[in-house]
Parts: sequence; structure tokens; C-alpha cells
Amino acid sequence: MKILADENIHAGIINELRKAGFEILFIPEVGLAGCDDQKILEYSEKHDLILLSGDKDFGGLIEFGTLWGRGKIILLRYRLINTSRIAKNIAEVMNKEKDLLNTEKSFVIVLSESGYRIHRHQS
Repeated sequence: MKILADENIHAGIINELRKAGFEILFIPEVGLAGCDDQKILEYSEKHDLILLSGDKDFGGLIEFGTLWGRGKIILLRYRLINTSRIAKNIAEVMNKEKDLLNTEKSFVIVLSESGYRIHRHQS
């Protein structure tokens, strides 16, 4: 599963995940720098990418907003930035939740120092 990293994702996290073998596209690399959240989410959905972001507005768009039931997001809610730890946690979730990542059409995984929780769209 490919990842689309939002502009607010630290380069250290992106580099660590790439070293670990994950295929990651970065918003500026795909020409979406400065675009609004909805356009970025639509791009990730169209290209079957998991959006990695620290912007909690994305979770709201999927769970409560105009894009209800669309998109796949890993939302980072860390208080302290430790790029190695965050990258390791992302990799662990990606490996542990492979079935979800590959089969579900819409979800938000909220990842923080205390672990993660999954919000699924209920049809």
C-alpha cells in the first residue's frame, strides 16, 4: 500500500519509512503543495493512497464532513516529535493492519504516543 505524506509530515519520518521499504509520495512531489484538504484527500482516494497527516481536519472531512465514507487516513497526534519513534509506530500499524488497509474503503487511524485507534465508516 502506498502512502501520500502531507506537507506537515517531518522529512525525517518520510526518510525513515522509505528506508524501511515503504513507498511514499510527498505532497510537493506530486504537485499538490498548497492545495486544500479536499483536493488532497480526493487525490489520495483516486490513486488508492493512504494519506499520512498531522492535520486533524482530514479526520473531520471523512468522519463528519463532505467526504463522509471516503478516503484512508493515518492521523498523527503526537505531542513530542521523535521522528524515529513515529516512523517505527507507523510501520508497525501498517504491518499489523494490512487487511484493513487493503480492504476497507474509508477509515481514520489516529496514532499517538499511547497507541492507535481505528475509526471505520459504517455503511
